[in-house]
Amino acid sequence: MSAVRAFNGAVSNKLSRLPQTFSRVLPSRFSLEESISNFFFSRYELVIANEESEKQVSYKTRHKVYCEEMNFEQKNATALEKDKFDDRAINCYIKHLPTGECAGTIRLVLPTEAGLALPLEEKCAEVIGDGALLPSNLSPQSVCEISRLAIPREFRMRQLRSKILPSEKIEKIKQKKNVPFNVEHFPYLSIALYLMATSVCLHLNVKHAYVLMEPKLARRMKAFGIHFTPVGEAIEFNGKRMPYRLSSHSLFEDLAQPLKGFHRKIHSELNSALQAIGDVAVPTIEHTRKPLRIAHAA
Repeated sequence: MSAVRAFNGAVSNKLSRLPQTFSRVLPSRFSLEESISNFFFSRYELVIANEESEKQVSYKTRHKVYCEEMNFEQKNATALEKDKFDDRAINCYIKHLPTGECAGTIRLVLPTEAGLALPLEEKCAEVIGDGALLPSNLSPQSVCEISRLAIPREFRMRQLRSKILPSEKIEKIKQKKNVPFNVEHFPYLSIALYLMATSVCLHLNVKHAYVLMEPKLARRMKAFGIHFTPVGEAIEFNGKRMPYRLSSHSLFEDLAQPLKGFHRKIHSELNSALQAIGDVAVPTIEHTRKPLRIAHAA
């Protein structure tokens, strides 16, 4: 009997240690970092508009949002919202997998030669008091402007209603109070669009991205570790807007911890599309507490 008890004890001891062993081998199924990526990529696909047909998707979505829903721009017969800056812009969008619809779009305008202004300089150059901060006074290879972020109304509503985690898991996270943003109302489409844009910036070795945006949106983005630094005073342009600058490299360090895996996944998913933009090697993203290390692909 003593031998049997000893055997049973040894088995029980082994079984009690299995969860610890598996936790070292298998990633946690319920980590917030993983859940965000799993939720998003089970429903959406990232597209960099390299083909003309893909660009048309972005222009059509912009017309829907800026001309039909917001009345920021005039409607036109083509139902495409496009301006002179699109000739030197990179458009990106998010495709909703179940329907094939565009769930949101954003663009990066590049100054293709020295002295060529970015769009915001036409609207608010006079409120940027420090000439050293004017994009046209900087190396054209080092700056761009992020603009035309547009999410159609139905996807804005979907973003508000959708929960990236079951309700009981959200309640546990809220009780712990260790996440810097509201998990229950997570603007995953807006965040994904900005992270797409910064991945393009990294690919092109762009140091600073300029943005003309609402101050309240800039403040909201701080909770996610996306820091827009003001470079001038507010102006009236479709409401109150301020010129900001975003450092694409520091973003990788400042990004809220639960979003770092999401960012790595976005950058990885864009790999082949980024290569199609040009012959610049796509860097990998290493999220550590040390200074950013950019390892260029072979």
